[in-house]
Parts: sequence; C-alpha cells; structure tokens
Amino acid sequence: MATSRQAAAGFSLVEVLVSIVVLSIGLLGSIGMLLAAVRTGKEAATFAAAVNLVRDLSEKVRMNPGVAVRHDAGNTYLVADWTEDSGTGAVHSGCAAAGTACNAEGLATWDMGEWKRRVAKALPGVRLRVCFDEKPWNAAAGEYDWACSQSGRHMVVKLGWVPHADTAAAKQEAKPQRELPPRLVMQLVSG
Repeated sequence: MATSRQAAAGFSLVEVLVSIVVLSIGLLGSIGMLLAAVRTGKEAATFAAAVNLVRDLSEKVRMNPGVAVRHDAGNTYLVADWTEDSGTGAVHSGCAAAGTACNAEGLATWDMGEWKRRVAKALPGVRLRVCFDEKPWNAAAGEYDWACSQSGRHMVVKLGWVPHADTAAAKQEAKPQRELPPRLVMQLVSG
C-alpha cells in the first residue's frame, strides 16, 4: 500500500511541474504580444503625428498661395532634401513678433523653419522632401520614390523616418535612412 501512495504523490508532482511549464510558456507569449502591441501603438502614434504635421503644413501653404504655386527659388516651401541633421535653415525674424510687418516670402521662410523644428522633434531619423511631383509612386519598384519630377501642378511632401523599434539598430546597420523609401507621401496643394 505504501508503494502506491508514493507513486501517486510523485505523479501529481510531475503534473504540477508540467502545468507550471505550460503556464510559463503562456505568460511569455502574453508578454511578447503585449510588447508587440506597445510597439505597434507607438508606431501608430508616430504615423499620426506625421500626418498631423503634413496637414499643418498644408494649411500654411494654402494660406500663402502666392509663394506656394511658384516653381522657382522664391518658393521657400520647397525643400530639396532635408534631414534632422541639416538644421532648420534661416528664420525670418520679422514674422515672429505680433504686430510686425511680414511679407509672403518671409512668412513662408518662418513657417518652414518652425515646421522643420517640429518635424525633427516628432520623427526620429527624419528625411523630408517638399517638391512638385506628378508621379510620386514608382510602379516598377512598388513603392514611393524620393525623386521629384519638379514639374506639374501638384506640390507633395515626402516624409521618411526610422521606426522607434529600429532607431538604435538603424544607426548600426549599413542601410541608412537615405536608402529607405518615404513612409508618407501627401499632396499639399495643386498649383
């Protein structure tokens, strides 16, 4: 009789150990799903911030159509290729204070300087291009393209940034942000 009680006690200990292992695997899976959800939520928030920044620039451009429709160097809304390391450029100080006179070109310069500062703060490893482009989609590659046609009526903004999860890894790896396609391309105004 004593032998059967010891076997039963040992068998229930194995069951407990197996259930602890199964529970641990389930908890690890839950933690992995939670981390993925947090990472996805963070990236969604960054994408929403990028969309809001582009919407804000679109409103600024539409309020200053005399400068925005120009295809020359006088259109300070156009940005050839900008990264957060490039700086924000010249700021037209006459547009910063209330009650000061500000012309359309000065307002555009001030708008872009302030907007670039906000973009650099909100988007890690950002790359930016604002240009006239008729076909931002590269059908052969199946993705948006950084190159601009510099012709046509459509002013577009092209934004690229490093996802939060990849920020540290992107600095280490050989393929820099410059080679990644834009993550967001939106039309600002039709000229």
